[in-house]
Amino acid sequence: MSEFKTPVKKAVCNGSDKQEISIPPSPFLNRLGYGTGVSVMQLLRSPKAGQLRSPWALKMLNKRVKPNKVYTERLQVEADLLQRMSHPNIVGFRAFSKTKILYLGMEACDLSLGDMIEKRVEEGCDPFPPKSILKVAMDIGNALDYLHTKMKILHGDMKSYNILVNGDFVICKLCDFGVTLPLDENGVFDKDNAGKAVYYGTEAWSAPEVLHGGTITSKTDIFPFGLTLWEMMSLLPPHTNIDQDFDKTMGSFDDSYVDNGYEMYGTRPALPANINISEYSDPIALFQACTETEPNSRPTGSHIASVAETMMIAVQ
Repeated sequence: MSEFKTPVKKAVCNGSDKQEISIPPSPFLNRLGYGTGVSVMQLLRSPKAGQLRSPWALKMLNKRVKPNKVYTERLQVEADLLQRMSHPNIVGFRAFSKTKILYLGMEACDLSLGDMIEKRVEEGCDPFPPKSILKVAMDIGNALDYLHTKMKILHGDMKSYNILVNGDFVICKLCDFGVTLPLDENGVFDKDNAGKAVYYGTEAWSAPEVLHGGTITSKTDIFPFGLTLWEMMSLLPPHTNIDQDFDKTMGSFDDSYVDNGYEMYGTRPALPANINISEYSDPIALFQACTETEPNSRPTGSHIASVAETMMIAVQ
């Protein structure tokens, strides 16, 4: 009887690893996450010359979604951008292939911060300790500084699910660059070089200038990042009514809540009732600074990182 062999698809790497990689069909891959029109799967690579090789996160178009040029273009843009970036707090590029379906191979991390929040809710745990929140602020503040000042781009969709965490907050990395926007020398959205691109984001995390027709700048990433710090304290998405929008039994953070509390979008949520104000004074200060209504009053990524680092030293 012949041995059963799983069919594979060949993808040519465009990164530093030039050899072909074998990609099993999606039913044989572990799903790490998903987004609009895409799925993120874990690719376990076979040993090479007796050496173990690190797994990859493989972003591919979701077969359940009708073919859409928008999703294809976003994946291409993200692959091109990741190949140009190099920063310890930004997920690393590994490969990009053009087969019948596009694949983007990236550095695999343990979990997204959003998944960690869900898990914490499911297990009935307390909010993340201040030190963990400050570590996220420091690492992602550095990533945003790199994006805004070196790469001259706006991330465009800051939220907990676009932050990856290794270990017990050993290092945090920013991911998902499919909806970035160019910035000019002053950190303002560069419409002349944006083509048809517009701010995408996720409404519940959006800054007030996005919702009310203001000027998009690098500070437009800072507001939703402040809401991400709030997520770590509240264990809820922004502006969620816990009685109506959040399934406490299932720990569901899907998009079912987005129409509730819409009038509160673009505002600073109240301090979570489940934290000790004194104990969380440092994360609260960062959250409030990031969620100022006036963009110019918000800190830069560099400022967030340096202040968070100083705060971490004080709590050690």
